[in-house]
Amino acid sequence: MSISANRLTIRSTAILIALLAGLALAACGSSSKTKTSSTAATTTPATGATSAAGTSPGHESAPGVVSASAGPVSATMHASTHHPTVGKPWPLTFTVTSAGAPAKASIGYEYLFGGQVVAHRSHYLFTGHFADVFHWPAEAVGYPLTFRAVIVSGGHTIDLDYPVQVVK
Repeated sequence: MSISANRLTIRSTAILIALLAGLALAACGSSSKTKTSSTAATTTPATGATSAAGTSPGHESAPGVVSASAGPVSATMHASTHHPTVGKPWPLTFTVTSAGAPAKASIGYEYLFGGQVVAHRSHYLFTGHFADVFHWPAEAVGYPLTFRAVIVSGGHTIDLDYPVQVVK
């Protein structure tokens, strides 16, 4: 391996460490849990979505909307932009249904850089609908990242991937 390849590896590692530290320190502005009784989301099944044995990322079915399903479980995420601003609220909402009815679910967040998970954050339980507000750290500016919401409901796991590039 050449010296320049070593420098590239060291720089990539330093970037990932800074990104991990920033994401670990980033805090939710708020979250809310709402139990629902009759509202179901319209979702588009993702090709290849699977049960707990494996996952498949959802796809953007409309601007700012990512949907996927596995078995009878459907999940939808609404995000405000692919270019969140450092320190400004980035609101997210989620809907999870099973056979059209609000479903009990858990959600956790993962952050991907270059297709690899570089950080995990949060874990919430909810039924039907969930809202959260995230504030991106300055360390994330300029990097092509993927925000992943990992939804688990009824023995099924659904990944909702949303590409972002944080701006100042």
